[in-house]
Amino acid sequence: MKLNFKYKYRMFLWVAMSLFFITACDDEIEVNIPEVAAPVLVSTTPENGSSRVRRGDITISLTYDKNVFFASSYIDQLDFTGGTLVSADVIGSSNTLTVKVNVPERKTQCTLTIPAGVVTGPNDMPAPAVTLQFSTIALDKTLVNPAAIPAAQNLYAYLLEVFETQTLSATMADVAWNTDEAEQVAQWTGKYPAINCFDYLHLNSSPTDWIDYSDISVVKDWWNAGGIVAAMWHWNVPTAGSAVLSGEETVIGSWDAVQLNSDAVKAVFAKAEVGDRIVVNVKDLGEGAQGSFKDGASWAGLVDEAGTSYDYFEISGESYSLTLDATTLAAVQANGLIISGQNYTITSVVLEGVPSDTYNFYAENNAFDPANALTEGTWENAVYEADMAEIIGYLTLLQNEGIPVLWRPYHEAAGGWFWWGKDAASFKALWVDMFNRFQEAGLNNLIWVWTSETGDDDWYPGDAYVDIIGRDLYGNAADDCAAQYNTLAATYGNKMVALSECGYGEATESTVGLISEQWAAGARWAWFMPWYNGDDASTFHADEAWWKDAMEQDFVISRDELPARQ
Repeated sequence: MKLNFKYKYRMFLWVAMSLFFITACDDEIEVNIPEVAAPVLVSTTPENGSSRVRRGDITISLTYDKNVFFASSYIDQLDFTGGTLVSADVIGSSNTLTVKVNVPERKTQCTLTIPAGVVTGPNDMPAPAVTLQFSTIALDKTLVNPAAIPAAQNLYAYLLEVFETQTLSATMADVAWNTDEAEQVAQWTGKYPAINCFDYLHLNSSPTDWIDYSDISVVKDWWNAGGIVAAMWHWNVPTAGSAVLSGEETVIGSWDAVQLNSDAVKAVFAKAEVGDRIVVNVKDLGEGAQGSFKDGASWAGLVDEAGTSYDYFEISGESYSLTLDATTLAAVQANGLIISGQNYTITSVVLEGVPSDTYNFYAENNAFDPANALTEGTWENAVYEADMAEIIGYLTLLQNEGIPVLWRPYHEAAGGWFWWGKDAASFKALWVDMFNRFQEAGLNNLIWVWTSETGDDDWYPGDAYVDIIGRDLYGNAADDCAAQYNTLAATYGNKMVALSECGYGEATESTVGLISEQWAAGARWAWFMPWYNGDDASTFHADEAWWKDAMEQDFVISRDELPARQ
């Protein structure tokens, strides 16, 4: 487009006049920018004056009443004492300044100082200076049980005294109830370990002629020799809520029968309750197939309290059953049962609702539901109640002798391989219930040890229920053991941390790192305990060379180095 001369002239005049006007009035123009108040600090995490902050990596959050700005180049103007300043920034458009620090030690007084103007708000309004003080948490000086017996208090005080400067040696009983591994270590090294750990693994079989936990002589002997006692519980439970009364196939012709009236069967019926079911599983039904439940003593058909007879009835499908009422339950408990009829084959007879006679502690091998253990009326609850009463009795025997116990129940829960590891909620409910029941029963000789899988904070029962943190490591190299220790020591800064189990790991095809190497890498375990070596073991959890390395270290405490008891 081409402009004519007249238009060009007019445009020039307009521009010139505009520039003149602006120039002439320049000293009279005011730019009105609304005033904005300086940012005000609203809250901090941790709070000013906090005294229970976990040591290690700590994130400090400073929240203001409006969005703030912080230049990364200003980090040198921040001052932090007690540890190392790692970073500081405001992420995106936010009212929170995040400062990351590292405090390696417990019970450390820390101060963060931010000068005025380093943090700014809108329109570059400077925020006032901030001084935030806190301290990292100290180790708990008392046991979670305020009524703990003096011997337990003395043992805990000793563990605190030597923690992170020395470590106690420990062995695991071979199978359950002995000091065989400790004797082996003594033969190899000339020294007994400081701790021997026993296992109530065979609670369901005690007392018998081969295992009797009421005979505490082996524990007393170890204690009287100057050793420390630890105990755990591979809690074997019935694998299902049913008991097999007959597992053999039997062809039922016109007069055939399966007689279930032996003393062993009556012992199973003795556990039954009203509402339990006798289930007969069948196959090969012929024409006119009939079943029959008869009294085990008289061969008369069972009759329930409503007058219903169970003598000869038509059957179909893969099973038939009888739900026990008060009358039929009394009959089978007194006389047992005979199952008869005609024209079919019995494959098995099962009593549903009672615990089976097969026991296991692995989750994959049983149907024991920990969520039902505290639910009255379930078969799991019946088992739980009976076992709890029994274990309380056995542990009380040790208390009566004044023997404190490093008590480690429900170990490795978050791993999920034991029945008590179904989920965090049911596990914590079991832990707290056991703790409370033991307290109510007057069991005051226990020091409670919770075993972490690292990174399983949701499974932690809580500071009020745990004295010491344990970790089980198999096949881990020394530097990884140290990393595991440091993670747990930072996460649970007020608790001592122990290597509660260790040994050979199939994944790495090697045993755990030498104690000398672990210590050099920074693992300051309260104690360490290799698992026992079975008689048929092809690989050792800890062999002679491993133990000699451990017992040669000045920082490793053996039984003879424990303080004399008052």
